Amino acid sequence: MDVFFLISINFDHFVSLVDCLLQISLYYEQKSKLTINDGGIEFTVRNRPSEIIRLLTIKPFMTIEELSAELDVSPATIRRDLTELENSDSILRVNGGGAILRRDRKEAEDRFFEEKKRIAASAVSLVKEGDTIFLDSGSTNLHLADQLFAFSNITLVTNNIRIANKFINRKDLSVIICGGTLGEVNPESIVGPVAENMISSFRANICFIGTSGININQGITDPYLSSARIKEKMIENSNKVVLVTDHSKFGVINTHFVCSIDEIDHIVTDKLAPEEDINFMMDKGISVTF
Repeated sequence: MDVFFLISINFDHFVSLVDCLLQISLYYEQKSKLTINDGGIEFTVRNRPSEIIRLLTIKPFMTIEELSAELDVSPATIRRDLTELENSDSILRVNGGGAILRRDRKEAEDRFFEEKKRIAASAVSLVKEGDTIFLDSGSTNLHLADQLFAFSNITLVTNNIRIANKFINRKDLSVIICGGTLGEVNPESIVGPVAENMISSFRANICFIGTSGININQGITDPYLSSARIKEKMIENSNKVVLVTDHSKFGVINTHFVCSIDEIDHIVTDKLAPEEDINFMMDKGISVTF
């Protein structure tokens, strides 16, 4: 009887302790972990956001389901964590998961970095699984490439070394990088006749083209002939042409012609784009997304 009484008291204490720890766990929004085993009770409070960043450093893109299983929390909790981490500029939130955010000096100095990131997040909604996609060397397409981490059954054709390098550890999608000559101004891009011929051998469902100049009368233009020819070949061999550009490029005319406004199917830009220009394009049947 004495032994039974002693066990009964300890069990009550045990239940109370477990209940207390569970309440603490809820208070910390599951950032704590409670484990009960033969050795006793193990209770740890872990920094889950830091764990997410650590995991994404090892694997640059992880789905919500993968993070949920790895950290033993609900998908809803992971979604909240990813949103908080994106708001603190720690990761990139993409459809279905999260990716590590790596910004180089050039990006850090880009005055329109945030606009380009938002444009890319809108543009990715135009992509479907199974698509073959042309991506030129425009800076906005670097952000779009990050958004494409959420896809698996797509083929990317690009003339940008850095875009291709983003997918170096992805075995579940195809990345094709053009051969050719390194660009004089942008050594991350590949240009020249070899690259142009290679692009012409593919047929894309959709292409995303950046620009440094768009004018309703003079069309899309580029400062460099070699870059303009790459864009031209991608446009010629795509079923759908999407221009991704921030408001600062409107009204600008560069030396080399790429295409007329009529050849653009869809424009993704920001809300500061000139209203007159946007209305002109919409009147021509061009879809516009902000």
